[in-house]
Amino acid sequence: MASPAALGFRLHTGWAALVAVAGGPGRLEVLVRRRVELLPPGTSVPRFVYHKAAELPASQAATVIQEAETASLEAARCALKDVLDYLCSLSLVVKGVGIPCGSRPVPTDLSAVLRSHPLIHTAEGALFQQAIVSACKEHKLSMMAVREREVWQSAATAWHMKEAGLRKQVDGMRKTVGAPWGTDQKTAMAFAVLALR
Repeated sequence: MASPAALGFRLHTGWAALVAVAGGPGRLEVLVRRRVELLPPGTSVPRFVYHKAAELPASQAATVIQEAETASLEAARCALKDVLDYLCSLSLVVKGVGIPCGSRPVPTDLSAVLRSHPLIHTAEGALFQQAIVSACKEHKLSMMAVREREVWQSAATAWHMKEAGLRKQVDGMRKTVGAPWGTDQKTAMAFAVLALR
């Protein structure tokens, strides 16, 4: 019978840190740690697509955003399939995925988004988050979404531990996994630990 594992993400514009874990507090194991590019290499789609769209006429803006959505979904699909296939080869099954959720909704009116610099940043974050969410849904993976600033407390609470104890364990993983083991990897792991519970 396959053992349970979970994935966690920390999102950036155009890429995400991904960590896969198994076990539980006191016996956590990092199975996968990688940077997931959410736009294919050599693509003509700009990484900061909403910033670029704000400089274009409305019809071109919508087209370039649609191209970015399509490209990022395909990149997320490929990256997720690769990780899931690898974990399956280790007789592990992904139980869930932890992903950060945004703190503010993106208006459906594109022109309103493109007139507001804060909304442009929000929309770019939502675009790449949605690519990962859609890829996870296609694989019928259960998802857990919390705000990034709440993930450590949520994960610790889910495992009935103190946040400081969980942070200490995750920080200590650097001894076994090596570098890079910075904020991106640790936060992604916190999301994975939450999803594993």
